[in-house]
Amino acid sequence: MTYSAPAPHRSALPTRAQDRRKVVPHPTNRIGALVATAGLALALISLYLPWLHADSGSFTALDITSVIDVRSVAPVLFLGLVVMMLLVAVSLVTRLGAAATAAAAVSAVGLIAHVAFMWILYDSAGTADPTLAGLPAGAGVSWGPYVAALGFLVATLGSAWAAKSATIHLSDL
Repeated sequence: MTYSAPAPHRSALPTRAQDRRKVVPHPTNRIGALVATAGLALALISLYLPWLHADSGSFTALDITSVIDVRSVAPVLFLGLVVMMLLVAVSLVTRLGAAATAAAAVSAVGLIAHVAFMWILYDSAGTADPTLAGLPAGAGVSWGPYVAALGFLVATLGSAWAAKSATIHLSDL
């Protein structure tokens, strides 16, 4: 008589504890966090690129805050960038899905706010009566805002990628 092995179980036996933890793909998570870091670096570098060009010269994002007098919101913008950098750094070092999810959400809000500001900037540029008070007459939008938007987009996508790969299902304690 020949021995035949029993059929494999399709469901776990009741005596065996199921492992509910998911193995975290460390390289994928870290790559997503590094992509988010590169996006934030791109957004920060764009602060020194020309955002407006006028007859009097070009203006960087740092110059725009004094030209159109938005110094009251500059600390909020700076704080938002610091929070994004902190969340991305935490998700890079610890591989926490919650930090990466929060970084993706904050980056997405930053992207939406930046696109709204670009819309207002385009609406104000090149007109005799600009919406933004203090904008030079005949000013045109340069390529700096596009670099910042690309940076926010890359930071959002990288953080979302890190969050997706860092999702951990904890076992019942």
